Amino acid sequence: MSLFGHSLAAPYALDALEGAERVRFERHLKGCARCAAEVRALSEDAVRLARSTAAPAPPALRERVLAAVRTIAQEPAPARGPVP
Repeated sequence: MSLFGHSLAAPYALDALEGAERVRFERHLKGCARCAAEVRALSEDAVRLARSTAAPAPPALRERVLAAVRTIAQEPAPARGPVP
């Protein structure tokens, strides 16, 4: 795997390469089994992430976060002059 191939495997797997860069990388993939395997693995990971769902936060988490925020001293908003 070349540095060129490795650096473009993730953007290619996410369909983020365009034009000449995409064509050049696809040409590289034909001759580089390691990059092709990396693209396959990254593509599979992207599919799994897209299909996953976020786990709901524990009910007490909101209250703990809000309680922690309340303990932080708040700075007053800067004074502003009249708006023209």
